[in-house]
Order: sequence, then structure tokens, then C-alpha cells
Amino acid sequence: MAATTKAAVSFEGDGTYQVGADIKPGTYKSSKPDSGNCYWARLKNDSGQFSAITANNNSSGQSVMTIRSTDGVFETSGCNPWVKVK
Repeated sequence: MAATTKAAVSFEGDGTYQVGADIKPGTYKSSKPDSGNCYWARLKNDSGQFSAITANNNSSGQSVMTIRSTDGVFETSGCNPWVKVK
């Protein structure tokens, strides 16, 4: 997990973040990825099991997604920084 002292409203595009501790629930956007592909996943937990995925997506353009307070973990790879919009 990413190490932070309080839940952030923006965060890097690569990492695994605990919802409520590392990042706040809400709607976030990430600009078109410099890497060419942005992958994100909302997860129930960090078990690594396929069944933990609540929602996920791959995008070559801007991404917008909503992290819910019931999500346990958010995973992101190859994305530009995420910024809270609501």
C-alpha cells in the first residue's frame, strides 16, 4: 500500500491505495495516459483474487471513475495522477 498519513484527494497513477486511509471516496479523473494505457481497478480487498474486483478498466484516453466508501482498495497502473473532481 502507498504510505500516507491521511486520505488524499489526489494521488499517483501507479500504486495500490487503501480507501479511507490512503485515498478518499469520490469521483476522480486521470488525463490521457503518457504510457499509452491506463489500467485501474476498484477492489473489495487486496487478496489478489479475481473475485475481489468490483470494477476495472483499461483506457488510452482520459479516465473518470468513482471510488465508493464500500471499496477496500484502489489499484492503478500506467495512469497519470488521479485528481478528485467530486
